[in-house]
Amino acid sequence: MFIDAHLHVGMFLDIKSLTECASKYQIFPIAVATTLKESSNLLKTLDSLNLKLPVFVGIHPWYLTQEQFDETLMENLLKDKRVVGIGECGLDGKIATPLDTQLSVLEQHLEFAKHYQKPVNLHIRSCHGQLTKALKKYQGFLSGMIHNTTFSYEVCKNYLDLGFKLSFGHHILFNQDKLNQVLKKVGLDNIVLETDFDYVHTGLYDPSLIIKEYEYLSAISSCELSKLQEQLCTNVSNLIGTLNEFNLYC
Repeated sequence: MFIDAHLHVGMFLDIKSLTECASKYQIFPIAVATTLKESSNLLKTLDSLNLKLPVFVGIHPWYLTQEQFDETLMENLLKDKRVVGIGECGLDGKIATPLDTQLSVLEQHLEFAKHYQKPVNLHIRSCHGQLTKALKKYQGFLSGMIHNTTFSYEVCKNYLDLGFKLSFGHHILFNQDKLNQVLKKVGLDNIVLETDFDYVHTGLYDPSLIIKEYEYLSAISSCELSKLQEQLCTNVSNLIGTLNEFNLYC
């Protein structure tokens, strides 16, 4: 099984075709939302399709101009057993939304994650110092994954020390020496793999991408593909619980 740890299922027009494609190639998708409204709509769609997938709910920093954090809606979403975590939330230093606003909303997400003991899926761009400072307040109480990891080992080590796993995507296929060294140094027990497909920006889901990522990581880590699949499955399960509770079809 190939686990796609970060897929924006709710942004696809045809979720049934998406999940059928994933199932055909033995890909287990983890759905990550960009707004609470999208989160709610996604769960309703999954109901209508009799689909059972793990879902992260939250507000992506890019969408803070469209939606405010609604505590009541978040509480209602977290009552759904398919909701395994909170996110995608985080900080982005390259958007117009003031960082203070982003930090305030991030804090709301983290408070819910702590209270409900849910992992967080974190977006970060150009604000590592601010993010690690925010996370240190919750050290020992939070876990989760750092989305789209392309950072130096020193930055990665800060997140590992805070109890987070690192989610790597298509950038690893560029075969860059610095990122290869990071992959080797952080250790397979700290890694998950993702595609970050969202349809709007990426087009249709390409199942070959996550498979290529697995094959590449297997090669540079000298780990048999089957053993790598087992390890990454364990890594994800340690965050969201056993995957046996979820299937593409109930």
